[in-house]
Amino acid sequence: MPERVKLPVLRLAFPRELNTVHQIEITSRCNLRCVYCPNPHLGRPKVDMTQAVFTRALEWVRHYVVKGTQQTVNLAGIGESTLHPLFSEFVAQAREVIGPDLELIFATNGLICDDALIAKLRPSKPAVWVSLHRPEKASIAAARYKAAGLLVGVSAHPSLDPMDWAGQIKNKWSEELGAGVKRQAVAPCPWIRRGMAMVMADGRLTTCCYDSTGIGVVGHVDDKIGSVGVAPYALCNDCDQELGIHGITQRFHEARS
Repeated sequence: MPERVKLPVLRLAFPRELNTVHQIEITSRCNLRCVYCPNPHLGRPKVDMTQAVFTRALEWVRHYVVKGTQQTVNLAGIGESTLHPLFSEFVAQAREVIGPDLELIFATNGLICDDALIAKLRPSKPAVWVSLHRPEKASIAAARYKAAGLLVGVSAHPSLDPMDWAGQIKNKWSEELGAGVKRQAVAPCPWIRRGMAMVMADGRLTTCCYDSTGIGVVGHVDDKIGSVGVAPYALCNDCDQELGIHGITQRFHEARS
């Protein structure tokens, strides 16, 4: 059983001011059906983000860049970003908005990766994580991204550091997680504590990247920029990440106290 993370207890007023659009889910479609991911049974439409919605999402990002609170833009969500027909164009547009110094990142399963794609991505200098869902594909993709100077790491979290998406995955594998086979390292939640949000593929702003169905939605990119805030929501109760916020009980963390 992992040792409990000792966090300073924060006293925050909610809804907490949004300080950054950390992720933009440019598509909610995926070309795999992994049992440890909510995507196969997403509970919302699987769509590609339109150019209009992406442009508006970048206006939110630009707002926080000017404010000085935007540190990273992650073009990923509960989908495979490289499936988007405008993927490389979106990467270039994001880089133009955030400038040369802020981190632009995305994760991929590597099934779609060739020299033509990498040639389009290189000028934008994204930081790429390759997930080891399909090793025979991921190994080739990782080698290509590494040769281009874009690879920052590979991810084997489903095997080495598993989680059940705050109780959203229901199968024998997740039941064993719930019985005590928890993550090797329990991390503090950055989303509520720092005031972060994700733009879903349909343009809605949600409280965190674990939100597969939209129950944590707090607004839409068409709302007035800066008009929404984030707060603990239904998934926080069963989340493996620790809030450490005064007055909020999380069942998993209380059980380990």
